Amino acid sequence: MYKIIFLFILFMPVVSFAQITLEECYTLAKNNYPQIKQSDLLDKMVDYNITNANMGYLPKVLFSARASYQSDVTKIPFDVPFYDIPVLSKDQYKLSVDISQPIWDGGKIEADKEKYKAEHENNKNNLEAQLYNIRYQVAELYFSILLMQEQLIQNDILEKDLERTYGMVKSNVQNGVANKSDLDKVALEQIKAKQNKAQINASIQIYMTALETLIGKKIENGLTKPENYEFTDYTIKRPELEYFASRINLLDVNKKMINSSYMPKFDLFFQGGYGRPGLDMLSNEFEPYYIVGVKMDWTIVGFYTGERSKKLIDLNKASIELEKQTFLFNTNIDIENQKAKIEKIKETMSYDDEILNLRNNIKKSSEIKMKQGTLSVNDYLQDVTALNIAKQGKILHEIELLKATYELKNIINQ
Repeated sequence: MYKIIFLFILFMPVVSFAQITLEECYTLAKNNYPQIKQSDLLDKMVDYNITNANMGYLPKVLFSARASYQSDVTKIPFDVPFYDIPVLSKDQYKLSVDISQPIWDGGKIEADKEKYKAEHENNKNNLEAQLYNIRYQVAELYFSILLMQEQLIQNDILEKDLERTYGMVKSNVQNGVANKSDLDKVALEQIKAKQNKAQINASIQIYMTALETLIGKKIENGLTKPENYEFTDYTIKRPELEYFASRINLLDVNKKMINSSYMPKFDLFFQGGYGRPGLDMLSNEFEPYYIVGVKMDWTIVGFYTGERSKKLIDLNKASIELEKQTFLFNTNIDIENQKAKIEKIKETMSYDDEILNLRNNIKKSSEIKMKQGTLSVNDYLQDVTALNIAKQGKILHEIELLKATYELKNIINQ
């Protein structure tokens, strides 16, 4: 028992201080987006529609009652010897129940159910395609925050460097190598660094608030910097392709429904009733009666319009296929442009370390000259600033490369 408690305490901080990842933000943003609630509504709608369609297999029951008075009734126009032919009453009554049980509906019910399922799949895929765009918003905010956090770290390094510089210049002032204005110049750069830090912190807070609103969760422990991603496949797997496929499938299902409209429909029927007259038109008494049989209905209108409807469906399918090809064409252009952007950033980055090393060497040489009094503090601060800009440039290129890589990842959907 004590071991379990110890392990719980040991691993609890790891869980509590875990940073949020980009993929987690994607999932949270999707689940937090108001439109996601439409998914549950679509599920309920298809369940209700299929249940209603299955009701078509149940027998149809119709209750009816009728009372009427007519101006004349059917009469036998001659007399029958030794038999008094009754005359029907002009007031007549009928109470009946009609029951119809489908035997075969030409496949209409199954076609309807297939249509509801196809519509549901189509609507879900459309929703997925719309929600996919949230990934771009999340990535934009996520990498902007990472960049500013890296800039903040570099700004802290600059502040420490300036603090050290301030101490060196102060020592030079005391030794008569520098004057008070040189110390003020360093102090001014320190204030600028603090001002820049305040601006970065404010920007981080703005972007962080926007990201928290998008994902619907408070980010307590910062963001995890994504790993470098290597592409092995550029096959497009976007949800829009599933949407195009489901639209075509829905049209194919509609074509099946047209085929079902050609078919005859068979029903068993039963009618039972009580009235005056009954089935015996020569009886003027209230009597029960019933009728049973098989009924066939065959509407031939579908033969006139079905083929034209199928041709319209084929035209719509061709139109959707053109939309799909246009989407793939444009997406492939985006992929090539993004690949070129990544290569450009990589080429730029190949010089970062060299520039940084040279700037660092220049700054070290300037520091020695400043201590010796052969270089002005102003010139030294320029070298410090140039080194800081070089470091910021390297940070910027690293984050830009990550951002461009994950943008390409989103374009392809890997």
